[in-house]
Amino acid sequence: MKIITSILILIYAGVNAQNKDAKDFFESHAVYRKVNNTLSFIDKSSTILLNDYDKSVIYALVFPNHEGSFSVSLKNQLPTIDKNQLKCFKINDNRFVVFVDRSEENFGETKQYKNNFAIKEKEVASCDGLLKKLKENKLPKIPENVFAYAIFEENFVYLEDLATFDALQYLQIEYDLNRSK
Repeated sequence: MKIITSILILIYAGVNAQNKDAKDFFESHAVYRKVNNTLSFIDKSSTILLNDYDKSVIYALVFPNHEGSFSVSLKNQLPTIDKNQLKCFKINDNRFVVFVDRSEENFGETKQYKNNFAIKEKEVASCDGLLKKLKENKLPKIPENVFAYAIFEENFVYLEDLATFDALQYLQIEYDLNRSK
């Protein structure tokens, strides 16, 4: 009986690990929705699919620009940011979210920053696995891209700047243009 129970627990843990998204990592609904939009873009972007980037490790880099704004970009190369600032979250074997923790900086001490960028610390994984996979990656660098957002009233996020490949495909995700009426 113990063996069956153990197997069921392992299967349950495996299924839960496969269903992670940014909601599991960020306290802010506004932030995790935007990060999830960016993660959805990996599966829809013609550039990513045609160049086989989707076969490599891709991470969404979430970078707070200030206490009320942040940007998300897709990367498949080693980060150039100090490793001590990185908080890594594993979605699956080839997909990660990497948050740049800027709480040590002046604006990181504000209540607004803490409210907007609170993370679920228990979900933080070691960045070592991601960094090792990125060192092994042989695919060319994903083209420069940034999805920049401004936060208003700590819960409404506005797309402030879109500098990316396949911009129209991203806007369809961002504004849910594919939903049926």
